[in-house]
Amino acid sequence: MLKLRSIRSRMTVTYLLLVAAVMMLTGFIVMNELEDYHLAVKQENLERTGKLLAPFISSQIHTGADPYRLNNVAVDFARQINARVIFLDEGRIVIGDSRDGELLGQVLSSPEVEEALQGRTGRSVRHSRLTRQQVLQMAIPLANGQKKGQGAIFFSASLNPLDETLAAVRGFFVLATLFAMTLTAGLGAVFAHHLSGPVKELTAAAQRMAAGKLDQKIPVTSRDEIGELAAQFNIMADSLRETKKRLTRFVADVSHELRTPLASIHVCLQSLQHYEMKPEEQREFLQDINQETQRLIYLVEDLLDLTRREEVADKRVIIPLNLPINEVLNVTIPRAARKELKFFTQVPENLPSFNISPDAFKRVLFNILDNAIKFTQSGGWLKLSVELCEKDLRITVQDTGCGIPQEELPFIFERFYRVDQARSRDLGGTGLGLAICKEIVELYGGTIGVESREAEGSIFYFTLPLSSA
Repeated sequence: MLKLRSIRSRMTVTYLLLVAAVMMLTGFIVMNELEDYHLAVKQENLERTGKLLAPFISSQIHTGADPYRLNNVAVDFARQINARVIFLDEGRIVIGDSRDGELLGQVLSSPEVEEALQGRTGRSVRHSRLTRQQVLQMAIPLANGQKKGQGAIFFSASLNPLDETLAAVRGFFVLATLFAMTLTAGLGAVFAHHLSGPVKELTAAAQRMAAGKLDQKIPVTSRDEIGELAAQFNIMADSLRETKKRLTRFVADVSHELRTPLASIHVCLQSLQHYEMKPEEQREFLQDINQETQRLIYLVEDLLDLTRREEVADKRVIIPLNLPINEVLNVTIPRAARKELKFFTQVPENLPSFNISPDAFKRVLFNILDNAIKFTQSGGWLKLSVELCEKDLRITVQDTGCGIPQEELPFIFERFYRVDQARSRDLGGTGLGLAICKEIVELYGGTIGVESREAEGSIFYFTLPLSSA
């Protein structure tokens, strides 16, 4: 069995089969219509001739006309209509035959004649065993006044000319089909090549990308589906390149973040191992090791949260939003009090229920409130506000902390980004908290942002669409 592996060959064969099927169907319909038309014309001519002759033949039979004369009449009309003409009396006796009186005096019985003797026109198409041709036979009734069944005019016309015409038309359709298939094969091959060329180029580019060469770009030469596919491929390639860059940067950032505490731990351990120290000095080194170890634990936990953000965010339940907000406040208000910060809240009592992950929501709100507490000096204040807007719910955290320089604001939600590196590490920050918040909020279709002035404080906010409610 022929296996067509390429799109080009399959398209070409499909076009050929389609053209062949259309031409065959068209030929079949045309042949049938042509045959029916010619047959109808022939029948109409014979019937008109028969009705024209019927009164004359009836009168001749009534007056006892000479058969020789009737033979001559039959011959004359037979030449005009190209058919055999036979006259019959009411007893089915042949009284005139255009074929030199061949059947004169004989009885001619046929279904068509029987129909005519009943006063109806009889007709049929038969295969003549004598001439081995298709013939059209018709019998027209003769009438004498109101009396029917007085005889018949019988016609026998060869359909060989019609068969020859149909054969010529059939031959024309065969040649036309061959020509159309040849033309289709050529045009189909050109079109298939034009169509499959970009697909092959896309395949080759995809194979190169699979081999690690991500710097691929396909020229978009059309606006059809192939052009759209090429455009989407380029978008995908750009996305993969950007993802690779982010991954490389992420690995480098993680390596750097891990190296710093590990280096500190290594130095402390080397010092404890090789130098004599007083107990107080040993405790200081052990405390440093403990702090750096705790930093590593926080960093690993944040990394795990970052990689599992979609899994956590997808664990949705329908829950009144006041519940997770109150749980976060129960933790953060005492922490603010220990730092001598005033904590204001403006939270409506009956917030709508949302289809969200409570843990993911609490992580976002806790991270923002925790940052506000960390970076606000004692004696300052922070405020949590929740507002129902037309299309979303807006949660705002405002503080009187150290603020963020304007040039730093565009990068504040990037992974491992810290405004003050040393201070952030001293406060236990990993640089991942706000990045986690941003990705969780965006997974729910919301937005997150910040407004800040250095030394004046910051306003962090995020929204949840009410369609999640």
